[in-house]
Amino acid sequence: MNTMRKTVIVLDPDEEHSKGLCAVLEREQYRTISVVSLKDLQPCLDRNVPFALLLDLDLVPLDNRTLRDLRTLHRTLCIIGLSSRSFHPELKEALSRHIDACFSKPVDLDALLYYLKGAQDNRAEDWPKVLESEEVLS
Repeated sequence: MNTMRKTVIVLDPDEEHSKGLCAVLEREQYRTISVVSLKDLQPCLDRNVPFALLLDLDLVPLDNRTLRDLRTLHRTLCIIGLSSRSFHPELKEALSRHIDACFSKPVDLDALLYYLKGAQDNRAEDWPKVLESEEVLS
C-alpha cells in the first residue's frame, strides 16, 4: 500500500527552488504546502498538522524570538533550516535550541529524505500522545 506520508511545509521565497523541493518530496509521498513568507505560514500551521517545516534561513527574515515562539506553539514540528551560509550569528540561540537540523544549499536531497524518514519514524510513537495532550489544552 502506497499511502501519503505526513505534511511538509516549505517556507521559501524563491518559488522556483520551492517548487523543485516540493516535487522531490511529493515523489517520496509527502504532502507538501509551499509558502513564501512568515505571514503565510501561521494559517497553514493552523489548518494542518504538519510533520516538518523546511525554511530558507537565507531568504526568510527570522530572529531567535520568532523561532522560539514557533517551537513553543508547535512542539512536535520538525524544523529544518536550509542555508548557503555556515554561520548565522543572529540565529545563534535558535540554531542550538529550536531548529532540529540544518542542511547546506544546494540541498543534498538524499540526505534530506533520509533525515525526514528517520525523524518521521522516531516521532511516530509519540504522535498520538502529543495530539491527545494538545486537544486537552485547547
